[in-house]
Amino acid sequence: MDDRTEFDFVNNQFVGGQVHADAEAKIDVGSVSRIGSRLAAWRDYLNAYYYPLDLSTPASLFEVGRLTVQDVASIRIGVLHSDPMTVERHPTHIGRYGEDFFMMPMPGSASLQLVQRGRECEVRPGDLAFIGTGDPYVYKQPTRNSVAAIRLPADMVRARIPWIDDMTALQCPKEQPLVSLFQDFLRSVVRNSTTLSDPQAGFLRSSLFDLLALALTVPGTVASDETSVRFAHRQRILRFIEEHVCDPGLTSATIARDLGLSPRYIQKIFAARGETLTEVIRRRRVAEAQRMLSSGNFARRSIEEISYSAGFLDAAYFSRVFRQETGMSPGEYRRLHAR
Repeated sequence: MDDRTEFDFVNNQFVGGQVHADAEAKIDVGSVSRIGSRLAAWRDYLNAYYYPLDLSTPASLFEVGRLTVQDVASIRIGVLHSDPMTVERHPTHIGRYGEDFFMMPMPGSASLQLVQRGRECEVRPGDLAFIGTGDPYVYKQPTRNSVAAIRLPADMVRARIPWIDDMTALQCPKEQPLVSLFQDFLRSVVRNSTTLSDPQAGFLRSSLFDLLALALTVPGTVASDETSVRFAHRQRILRFIEEHVCDPGLTSATIARDLGLSPRYIQKIFAARGETLTEVIRRRRVAEAQRMLSSGNFARRSIEEISYSAGFLDAAYFSRVFRQETGMSPGEYRRLHAR
């Protein structure tokens, strides 16, 4: 691929030539005379325009790195063309500025990998997948590539999909019709961004997030009526978990009883996605504890009190699973956010 290649949102392809004139920032590490300093400069640019992270490269030298950034209705759209790189977000990066996002990379010519919460997925050109900045993650780009990096405000996504944190590093294949529809709509929003009034931009932003929620949650194909029914039941179960996540009595048995399902049937629903109901509840409770630990409203509460408030019956167990999910202890997480 030519080094001058940029992403054309209108035609969903990477082409040579100039990028959108209304872009807010254009960065090129080629302006750094010392090639050995370009990787550090590239890291600093990504830190400045996205959020804190670490960067390394499997190549002997990092020579090519170009970034164009455009903000559209609170959504940051960056086009990155760079040499191979591995991006890592560590626990020490989290909470540094109190910002929370979901990052959706859209590769142009070759696949990349995302790793988060013990999951790893391949993202092919045309696929949808994302990671959350509230947890450590790894982004692996094994070749020189152009990537459209979409930064989404987490609160807007969670307002539509409360359990979105349980969907990071999962592939939504390009073969699903709603995935293509979302990308088409995103390109349309970007293409018309400079001509929109504030009310129009707000409406399109809301519509974009609604369509994203559908693309991420609705199955692309329904092999049978049973598949559709299971999906509907899964949505009911996840809504029930959201409403009762802090109740220590929340178990598969109580969910089955209140929703009129059998525990075995619930187990099958979640096993189809390679997860268990217990894991989903535990991750959601850890996320609730993170919210409390980073909030000044709970500053006077002890770690043990917060563990009980988040639905855990055993404070030692809570500390153990919290470290497994976040890479740090509850106390370390609180001190980091206090700073």
